[in-house]
Amino acid sequence: MKFAVVDLETTGGTPENGRITEIGIVLLDDFEVVKTYQVLLDPGMPIQPFVQNLTGITDEMVQGQPQFASVAEEVAELLQGRIFVAHNVQFDCRFLRAELRRCCVKIDPPRLCTVKLTRRYFPGQGSYSLHNLIMSLNLPDFNHHRALADAMAAAELLKLCLQKAGPEKIRKEVKNITKAEAEVMF
Repeated sequence: MKFAVVDLETTGGTPENGRITEIGIVLLDDFEVVKTYQVLLDPGMPIQPFVQNLTGITDEMVQGQPQFASVAEEVAELLQGRIFVAHNVQFDCRFLRAELRRCCVKIDPPRLCTVKLTRRYFPGQGSYSLHNLIMSLNLPDFNHHRALADAMAAAELLKLCLQKAGPEKIRKEVKNITKAEAEVMF
């Protein structure tokens, strides 16, 4: 199975009013990391103070960085032919699709959510936040709220779910996949 585990940091909570400030992508072929990608982006707008405190990404850090349009094609290529995975996949996928749409790039990838997977295959956790899951499942700690570190942590959760449930059960959890995509990805 081919996965693109994605995490985004943004200026705020909605794709209509916010922009991406950092992208982290981990490409997995089954259990093996085959590539990682990380980039800071200039969102062209201020980052909300709450978000700056949460992520540590400041307006000064993104000033002079590339804007999303300059990496849109590269990001779309990384996602091509892979299952889009994220911890709370709706948030990341909606944000990324909105940014790509602004660049006239349309994607609607098959999706898999590590929040839903861990709730199903690791029930009874006190919290399903990425940090709390990593701690309770005894996985290595990481740099919270930075895109590549969060994507790597989500990839570790995905691997645990794959080990516990097996590829067949995980396949059934994938949303929005066409028959042609399934033939290529599996």
